[in-house]
Amino acid sequence: MPKKGRRGYPTAILIGLDNQAANIWLVYSESIKKGKKIMKLGNDEKAVYKHYEEIVEDIRTLLLEGFNQLLIASTEKYTRKAGFIEYINRSHGWLNKKLTVKEIDKKAVTRMDVLQLVKMNIIQESVAEASVESNENVMERLEKALNSGDVVFTIEELSYALRDEAVPEFILVTEKFDKSWRANRRYQSMIQRAKNMRATFTIVKCDVSASARLEQLGGFVSVIRR
Repeated sequence: MPKKGRRGYPTAILIGLDNQAANIWLVYSESIKKGKKIMKLGNDEKAVYKHYEEIVEDIRTLLLEGFNQLLIASTEKYTRKAGFIEYINRSHGWLNKKLTVKEIDKKAVTRMDVLQLVKMNIIQESVAEASVESNENVMERLEKALNSGDVVFTIEELSYALRDEAVPEFILVTEKFDKSWRANRRYQSMIQRAKNMRATFTIVKCDVSASARLEQLGGFVSVIRR
């Protein structure tokens, strides 16, 4: 990470904060891509609120792509990092249920900043730490879904469910499953249709316990919304 010509699957949303903007970077398993730059147009309460809401709205959109970690980076001189995290906790607590949030006390404003974080192994370590917590969240969601019975276990079953106008809430697949099905057009079509219905799609790393549990179920689970 990053590797030229490869992207990999979504892992984390990295937000580099400074006094003027939120610089969003998309961290994939094999690369990092530049996302939006959201400007802060003033320091008064109304401007800060609008800035935070724009960041949250972008995060909301990216969740559908399968990102399950949020890394918030800034230097000690930047005073709004704590304010943004406090704002999430106060006004958007649902994000903590969908994302594992970690802080990085470094700059992530320019591409050179991000490359330096990669060279220092800071992003990789933060992603690895967050993945442990994400694994616990995945396991909790999975077991809860299995107990409710609103689950399908194959692409074929998901196809039938969509045909019957069922609405998927989230889809979990293992790295192994995604790799073997990635070139399959039907698989890609089903996943895209589910995303269009605002289902979240998560690829679970092979080295966490949630992956082993998913493998027992065939490597693919889609939870249908009631």
